[in-house]
Amino acid sequence: MRLHVIPTFGAGSIADVTTARVRSWRGKLLASGVGEPTVVKAYQLLRALMNTAVDDELIRRNLCRIKGADSYDVPERPVLSVAEVFGVADAMAPRYRLLVLLAAFTTLRFGELAALRRKTST
Repeated sequence: MRLHVIPTFGAGSIADVTTARVRSWRGKLLASGVGEPTVVKAYQLLRALMNTAVDDELIRRNLCRIKGADSYDVPERPVLSVAEVFGVADAMAPRYRLLVLLAAFTTLRFGELAALRRKTST
């Protein structure tokens, strides 16, 4: 909001927002090197604000009407084979081997992995 929406739309009123201005704003963000995921999120935020304005009857319709501007294709992340995972684990310091294996073969996030503790018998 602070970095991408307010600089363009923050100083004016809601009446100053037009479909053409939204298209221009989005195009300028992409042309300036802002990443597509960031532009999509900024557009989604502006569209949500405009939807609220429609619900509050401040405007008759949402002017964020660019087809496909609210989504992007996420490239598939490369996945290691089982043999490659064991190769990475074997290349790590022994104290990190189990962490690498758990990270690869469970759905635990890093914070969950880092919080794991070994139970000692008493």
